[in-house]
Amino acid sequence: MDFSAVSYALETIDKLTQEVTSLWGVDEQVEGLASELRWMQSFLKVADARKVNHEVIRTSVVEIRELAYDAEDVIETFSLKVASKRKGGFSNCIKRSACFLKEGCLLHQIKWEARRPYPHVMDDNIVGLDNDVKKLIPVLVEEGSQCRVLSICGMGGMGKTTLAKKIYRESQVVGHFKHLSWAYVSQNCQKRKVWEDILSDLNILSETDKKMKVEKLVEKLSNFLTENKCLVILDDIWNIEAWDSLKPTFSARETRSKILLTSRNKEIISHADKNGFLYELQCLNYERSWELFQKIGFPPTNSLGYEIDVKMEELGEKMVKNCAGLPLAIIILGGILATKYPSLTEWLKVSANVKSYLKNDKGEVLRDVLSLSYDDLPPYLRPCFLYLSHFPEDYEISVDRLIQLLVAEGIVSSKQEADEGQIVEDVAEGYLMELAERCMIQVRKSTTGK
Repeated sequence: MDFSAVSYALETIDKLTQEVTSLWGVDEQVEGLASELRWMQSFLKVADARKVNHEVIRTSVVEIRELAYDAEDVIETFSLKVASKRKGGFSNCIKRSACFLKEGCLLHQIKWEARRPYPHVMDDNIVGLDNDVKKLIPVLVEEGSQCRVLSICGMGGMGKTTLAKKIYRESQVVGHFKHLSWAYVSQNCQKRKVWEDILSDLNILSETDKKMKVEKLVEKLSNFLTENKCLVILDDIWNIEAWDSLKPTFSARETRSKILLTSRNKEIISHADKNGFLYELQCLNYERSWELFQKIGFPPTNSLGYEIDVKMEELGEKMVKNCAGLPLAIIILGGILATKYPSLTEWLKVSANVKSYLKNDKGEVLRDVLSLSYDDLPPYLRPCFLYLSHFPEDYEISVDRLIQLLVAEGIVSSKQEADEGQIVEDVAEGYLMELAERCMIQVRKSTTGK
């Protein structure tokens, strides 16, 4: 249950009370507001601890959260007005507000980084895709085939992108095609961005091209694909309309280039190419599901003192069955349990929640396990995780920049810095590490440990 908004409002009130209120005659009103917010915070903590799930409680939580946001806005507006009248005074009081304003600039600056799925970076936790690779590669490298468009289809969380990455890295594929390119499409298809990503991967995107009209950009890419034997992977196409907006680039009749799509919509392939090849990715069987879960939920086999508790193993086996063979659901569940190992009591708690969250319906399992993983987060991690929704899906975020934003937004605060005896940036980095350990965010690459 999210009571972070109340906590932030209380922290802001504390700063205001210390430096401003006594001078402006509003100390009683502010203290009264703080008292009300502390009561609300206590209510939310009790409801969260007892896992209360009732319509009245849910409505109350929403109302309390909105009141806390309103209170915080009023307090910060007051702080800024005080600061402006004192010409820069009360610097500590308005630090949070100033950071909040600066956050908008930082969020704008972060758009510098092109959205990349980084196909050269493979996930460590891969199970059961070797046979899929063996079936698809011959279709890709077959000379003289009329099939120019291949599609990997399946519901969300099945590993479509992971399979495409493995194919992208296979030596037989790399040796067959002169050039390989990868572009991420997603639900919000930005066709110019997709074309620029492809040109960039092909090392033919110039600064002039970025200012070029769309028609000229399409012509340049189309000509290159016609003249060269290329493999272009378009990852995560959601609908036929998205393909229709992109297909002018790939409409050349005489070409040895091929397109590999990943999509949840299998109707796209017949629309894209009447001779296209459709490959429907299947869910993992139980043996593969259990193999994947063990990689994440239990410590590595070379760990000192490694010995899986029999009861925990039984619990794990039962919980995995509820994931319906969806790799992402298994990974997230394993991430939750890995943070609680080797506490049998904590595993029992998760097992009880799994029964109430997961109904073994493949269409709903991924959504349900994501809800479970969020509800299992400690309160201080929830706003940190939710903040990531500012960025597009699969967007690579610089850790240093993300830490700046988390601190600027007040998600990691100076109070936490004092409580933990650490500088605030180290606390923020620790939060991100916790999310990574829970498999809720993915570390794409590491250079200096960040």
